[in-house]
Amino acid sequence: MSSRNVQVVRASMEAAQAGDVEGALAGYAEDVVFHPLVAGPYHGRLGVVEQMMTWMAEFDDFWFESEEYVDAGNRVVLLWRQGGRGKASGVDVTTEGATVMTVAGGFIREAFVYADRDKALRSVGLK
Repeated sequence: MSSRNVQVVRASMEAAQAGDVEGALAGYAEDVVFHPLVAGPYHGRLGVVEQMMTWMAEFDDFWFESEEYVDAGNRVVLLWRQGGRGKASGVDVTTEGATVMTVAGGFIREAFVYADRDKALRSVGLK
């Protein structure tokens, strides 16, 4: 079952990176809870969109790259990199982190974003 969970997360992320918002959101449960690094939590699919748009609005030339999907049973750890040019500062920024997503019934039910990849992996009993 867990490889199916990785497929759910991967399909959602690939759709998001292709600009397919509907396809990306299809992987999330309607009552998903999303915990970003700051603010939140955000509730529901519209909450996921609101959080992403709020974050992306801080950058020009924003980009996001999924690097690895780690199978952790009913959770998937997405290791990612992102970057862009800060609108306020004009500084180019690249960061890496992880998002731990709980998947049940074929949908992402909850997501926690971590700036520290090791901490994310430890949160699911890895590393």
